Amino acid sequence: MKFYIHHLYLLLAFVAVIICLCSSALVTFGYTDMSMVTMGNFTLRSITMPSGEMTSSVASCALGILLIVSTLINAFTVFVSLFQNFTLQKRCSVLNTILLAGYYIVLLVITLIMKVDTSYVNVDWKVALPLIALILTVMSFYSIRMTEAKRIAAATNFRLRD
Repeated sequence: MKFYIHHLYLLLAFVAVIICLCSSALVTFGYTDMSMVTMGNFTLRSITMPSGEMTSSVASCALGILLIVSTLINAFTVFVSLFQNFTLQKRCSVLNTILLAGYYIVLLVITLIMKVDTSYVNVDWKVALPLIALILTVMSFYSIRMTEAKRIAAATNFRLRD
């Protein structure tokens, strides 16, 4: 087995998505009535300051589901890269890119819905990790294409001469 640079890109993207998946609070909204709402990958928690009670909702469960599916596809792509099936690797990379872009679309929609009457919005740094994974997935896609082109060029130069 030969190590290619796209293996490293895929592993780093896998780690970035796992770290974001394990984070508890991504965005915190503070409202004018002294209540706070924290949004994670699976939950939407409302913390009321005067009473101190905390309720939980699964309105943002789609974020976690998108990250889990992206993690599974990324792990499958790393496994397939051991067998050097470049076509399947490229298809999995495209699907992973679509899922990570969909994560940000869902995050933006939920954030815009929750942003009504807020006094502040605090975004955690872990929100950027799926973007880093998205960039690494695109870089691995182009690296897979380049590796496949090199392998095809090497195979056509090796044919027997008349």
